[in-house]
This record gives sequence, C-alpha cells and structure tokens, in this order.
Amino acid sequence: MKVITWNLGFWQHKSNHEKAWLYLREQIKPDLALLQEVKPIELRDNECMLFRQIIQNWGTALYTRNMPLKELILPTKYSGRTIAATLKIPDGREATAVSIHAPIINGRVFPYLSEIFEEIEKAISGKPFIVGGDLNTARLAEKVWPRHGHGPFFERMAQSTFFDCHRKFHDNEEQTFFRNGSKYPFQDDHLFVSRDLAACVKSCNVLDNKITRSLSDHIPVVAEINI
Repeated sequence: MKVITWNLGFWQHKSNHEKAWLYLREQIKPDLALLQEVKPIELRDNECMLFRQIIQNWGTALYTRNMPLKELILPTKYSGRTIAATLKIPDGREATAVSIHAPIINGRVFPYLSEIFEEIEKAISGKPFIVGGDLNTARLAEKVWPRHGHGPFFERMAQSTFFDCHRKFHDNEEQTFFRNGSKYPFQDDHLFVSRDLAACVKSCNVLDNKITRSLSDHIPVVAEINI
C-alpha cells in the first residue's frame, strides 16, 4: 500500500495545480493520499475523495484509489484543517486516515497542533490509523524558535501511539518545504501510523526531484506499508 502526504501548494502555485494532480495520479499513483492546499478534481471511476474547504475552494483532503472512504467527524474547532475517514486496508481491517494542515495563529502553531493530535488520539484510540500532513513543525524548528513548543511536541509523539514512519529509516529530517525566502531546511510534512502498523512500514522517503520541486513549495513524503 503506497501512502503519501503532500501539500500541493494551491495558495502559492495555482498555475501548477493541474500538473501536480497529474503527477500524483500518473507517476506517484498512491493508494492513499493525505493532501493539503488542494482543490478538488473530477474523479475517475476507481477514485474517492473527501474534502474540507479552508478558503476559496481549496482546503484539506483524503484521496484513495480502489478504497471507499467513510467520513469520520472529529470534534475539532479547526474547521477545514483536518479531515478523517475510515477505510478498509488491504489486509481486511478497518483503519482510520487523517489529513492535517496545521493552523498558524498569531505566528504560532502551538498549542493548536497539539490540541488537534489530542483530539485525534481520543477519537481513534485502539484502532489502526494513518495520520499525517503539513504540520508546520519540524525538529529543527526547536533550534530556530526554542520554547515555542516544537521540541516537546516531537518528544510527546515519540512516547505516544503515533509511530513516525520517516524516523524509522532516517536519523535526520529531510527538507520538504522550499518556499522562496525560507532560510532553514524544515521538514514540515510528516507521516505517522499506529504502533501496531509500525513493523509493516517498509520504506518512507521524501520524493525530492526537479518535478516535485517545480509543482509546489512542498514535496511529498511517500511510505510503503505492507498490509
């Protein structure tokens, strides 16, 4: 099962949005995509999509191929910033998928992102899950902006039921955010699975190439999960 998270950058890269969708569909070909800053498209017969608008017809979405989605309403006050659904994963079990686009309010992502993860954890406790998105945080951010909540967030995640797919294979973060003027190589985009799926994660990499760099100010994180 191929899973990706990708901020398609509609706000900054509207002219490339159709190309980004084409690359996602024809080249990456994910079974499940957690998408942010995305505008809905016309679906093909084997596709399913759930979408929450943030502003001007773009927002946060879940996209699947050959896997129906049933929306799960989370008790969150951050409308448009999260969307969740249940789906049947290939091994036959029911799992929960959540796409997140972390809000930045008054220049801060915390405590808002922590609140979102607390809400998710309560809603899906004890069930297999795949959660991720553009979290607007990175371990490096603790060094750049100490005491703003970035370090404690990742420390908490390491002790929680959320298993960091990328961290399983890489000692260091990889840059996923490339906006002009950004001084630091932040990995803002992250994928987590429930601890019971950790052994099933066979790879997780940042898809960094000339094409993905040209389509958005974020690049995808791609995981292969054998379930």
